Amino acid sequence: MNNRSKNVLWGVLLIALAASLILWKLNILILPSVFAGVSIFALALGAIMLIIMIHSIIERHYGGIFFPLAVICILFDKPLGITAITPMTVLIAALLLSIAFHMIFPTHHREHTYSHGGPNRFSDKFSESFNESENGSVIYSTRFGSSSRYVRSQNLCSADLSAQFGEMSVFFDKAEVPGKAVKIDCQVSFGAMNIYIPENWVVENRTGVTLGHCDMKGTNPVANENTVSCTVIGSVAFGELKIIRVGQYN
Repeated sequence: MNNRSKNVLWGVLLIALAASLILWKLNILILPSVFAGVSIFALALGAIMLIIMIHSIIERHYGGIFFPLAVICILFDKPLGITAITPMTVLIAALLLSIAFHMIFPTHHREHTYSHGGPNRFSDKFSESFNESENGSVIYSTRFGSSSRYVRSQNLCSADLSAQFGEMSVFFDKAEVPGKAVKIDCQVSFGAMNIYIPENWVVENRTGVTLGHCDMKGTNPVANENTVSCTVIGSVAFGELKIIRVGQYN
């Protein structure tokens, strides 16, 4: 399907969504009684997730199929009677299914272009970019896949991490922080991120969470001249962030 056809399809579906919402508010379109208590925002978001699923099925974006389906399950868990498995169980299941389908049904004709210190670009649906500069900043992102990186910077001061529709693991135990302060920006949407922090780092978690989960393992050490101050910021939406201390947890 070419870009013109895709745009037409998206436009038609959005028009249908707008018309359905208007007809519903005018009591012309009647929903089943189990959806009586569902808000118009939830219905609109659910319809958008359904459109994303249709688009992803056409493009074979497995993460774009299972994660919107998980969102629909979360939005309508009470009418569907599945509150026992929302939100985290369905999100974890969506992540596992996305990874499994990428492994079982890989997209062909993948092209890799890689250069250390610059972004990686993949023509496939899975994409990953990594940039570890000499000035102490690290930029790492991944989409529709699972990957991991070991940060070996000798002058680490900041890290910008992004995981969308996939899973990312980043290890900071090989990094050195001469300035004794580092800021890690974690952006997680419809995926999972694990960051592994050395034991002597004092972590302040300022991450915002929306329909997701953020978990920090272990307790902060007593501050001394050797400790590193680590501030974790960012947001988690429909996903999970784990901050794991190396040497305490596997």
